[in-house]
Amino acid sequence: MKPTYLLVKSTFTDQNYPRHAHDGYSISLVLEGLHRFVVEGEEVEANEGTVRVVHPFEMHETWMSTWVHMNLSIPTTQIEVRAHLMDIEVPVVFHRLIHDPHLNDMISNLHNTTDTAKNDRLILALIDYLLLHHTYETPEAKRSTSHDPVLQQARAYLHAHADSPEIDLDAVAREAHMSKYHFLRRFKQTFERTPHQYLQNLRIDCVRMKLAQKISLAEAALSCGFYDQSHMIKTYKKFYGHTPKEVK
Repeated sequence: MKPTYLLVKSTFTDQNYPRHAHDGYSISLVLEGLHRFVVEGEEVEANEGTVRVVHPFEMHETWMSTWVHMNLSIPTTQIEVRAHLMDIEVPVVFHRLIHDPHLNDMISNLHNTTDTAKNDRLILALIDYLLLHHTYETPEAKRSTSHDPVLQQARAYLHAHADSPEIDLDAVAREAHMSKYHFLRRFKQTFERTPHQYLQNLRIDCVRMKLAQKISLAEAALSCGFYDQSHMIKTYKKFYGHTPKEVK
């Protein structure tokens, strides 16, 4: 299957967004303003002309900020395929903040290109450039995972049933053989999100993949576990600060 890149330009005015994570790389060029956010407990500020990178599974949240950015989401597998070809160790960890005019131009060119085939080539060139110039020599993975088999089983249950709007927390707790309260506490301690937040995160990432495949908003909403398109759009904007219609 073709990699599901996502490119969007968004404007944010006095916005803050709750803690969440993605299973791919998020690369943003700040065009105007200042983006204040926290990643894995680290407070970060990205101003105009800065590229910021959030890695797979890194918990992050935005503090009250006003900024404009171009954001590119790249599947983890695509980064790792290119890394293997270049004999670069995986998992790949890029610099958090990057100040590089040439990289800025590469991201801007992506947004200004409507030719799909050309865009694919530009994205591969951008990935290769990042790998050559902006990785740490000894990368270290940061993943919200647990070796507890019971919680892994509950997590797997959420992944398997995320496309059902009727999924019930009581059922997930029973799957983990815990009371609802105990399960909620253990799950949040381990994955830094409640089961509901984790589930919403899964569903929104599902929507992004569907949109990259040019599937309609209504179909994406239903196939990813939302009751309807309106519910999906509201949740999507809460996570990303823009509506699905802004995805290029």
